[in-house]
Amino acid sequence: MQIDIFKQFNKYASQNKALIAKALTTASGTGAGLIPQNLEKVITDACVRLSPEMAMLTPKKIVGNIHSFNRMTARPSRGGAMGESSTTPDSNSKTVLDTVTMKIVRRKGKITNFMIDTSQDYIDAQAYEMENNLQAHILDMIYYILYGNKAANVWEFDGVNNMLASHYSSHSPLSGGAVPANLKFLDSMIDKSNRRGGVRHRRAFLVSPEMLSLISSLLSNVRLNQGLQGSGLTQVDIGGGWRLNAYRDIPIIETTSMSPVEAMTATVTCAASTAPTDGAMSNGTYYVAVAPVTYDGEQAPCAIQTVVLNAGTSVQGIKIDLSAPHYTVLNGVNTASAMSYRIYAGTVNAYASLTLKKEVSAFTYGSDGTPNGDNGITASIYLLSMTHDASVTTAKASDIPLVASSGIYPENIFLWDLDPIQGLGKLPFTNQAGDRFEGLVVTKPLAETDDFIQFLIKSYAALCPSYEATSVWLRNVRAA
Repeated sequence: MQIDIFKQFNKYASQNKALIAKALTTASGTGAGLIPQNLEKVITDACVRLSPEMAMLTPKKIVGNIHSFNRMTARPSRGGAMGESSTTPDSNSKTVLDTVTMKIVRRKGKITNFMIDTSQDYIDAQAYEMENNLQAHILDMIYYILYGNKAANVWEFDGVNNMLASHYSSHSPLSGGAVPANLKFLDSMIDKSNRRGGVRHRRAFLVSPEMLSLISSLLSNVRLNQGLQGSGLTQVDIGGGWRLNAYRDIPIIETTSMSPVEAMTATVTCAASTAPTDGAMSNGTYYVAVAPVTYDGEQAPCAIQTVVLNAGTSVQGIKIDLSAPHYTVLNGVNTASAMSYRIYAGTVNAYASLTLKKEVSAFTYGSDGTPNGDNGITASIYLLSMTHDASVTTAKASDIPLVASSGIYPENIFLWDLDPIQGLGKLPFTNQAGDRFEGLVVTKPLAETDDFIQFLIKSYAALCPSYEATSVWLRNVRAA
């Protein structure tokens, strides 16, 4: 059953609409309420209230488009025992200076004055449109924070899924995943984080609603068998008014971003190709599957496609075309929802034998970065090698598609170390217009050049890869 991607926002939806509507009407004149003085703080608060993921992060305002930070790569040298009159050798930790470049995330809303005037008796059209654009902006930000991939899309910043190297693994190497029999899989994730220094850090689990139910059930069974009272899950409070379940005092964020809810909807057509000329695939039979990544995370792939390469040249590859962008059915309407696509390939006709070779954006862009089409439709996608390219990290090169078993999709679990210095919890941003409120999200009115009002919602930000080894990503876990 399709999960509503706005489910996590429902708790505060009515309150946020009231706050935004109030901010938009605090100044006289149509559209005057869009000024930052009235709206900046409301938008910033709303982002935290609408998203526990963003509520847990540590935003850091910077000046400029590049944030420099120090990353420790080695501790001081071992061995401090020595003689009374000995000379103490120098010993220093090794630190490298790294940088992260701010990326632009923005959207433009538009409301006609006719709509404002004719609907004022039953709806505040400005507040309604602002709320909808804000929700979409937050969903974009969560996607980039979790799944952004600057090697696949130069206009994105890297998300945590692309930063992890030390503790990125699969719960089951088999297609369809495996259902945990006990809570050792969570304990093992915590142990890995603790051993790298995360024991006293602020952390959170990200799991699907179904996985949270399985965890609660497993823990309840343990407590019942031991004759203990209660459900077993404690609760903790975090910023923005969120009260979350917790396991071993680590908050559990129930999110729809960790599990597939649908399979690839577009028809995928694969064909042999000698263009472009940098292909490096030999003659043979290859099998390909394409999986979309949406606000709900990676989805199930298309049916396996068979491609025979027999041109006998050293420059051949596979051309992949889509009939349409992948879509999600929302309120009975097919809505394009893919943010990126993952290309799996292998030489054996089985999902478990296909591994991740390439990630691509779902969009095509002009030379100035303006979105101008759909990847796979406006332009073909090319798989040029059976070695994963730069868009796939070494840690993810063994990923296999998430396909259903007994009608249940396998999914991901993420233990996120949110420490800003020795974790992945710092979100640098620049916001000259929002100095008053240190706002991560800025609203900007645009000039009224016709009979409508336009506004921008924007963020200039990037997640900081301070230290990835205290975070743990577990893939291919099935909740039932």
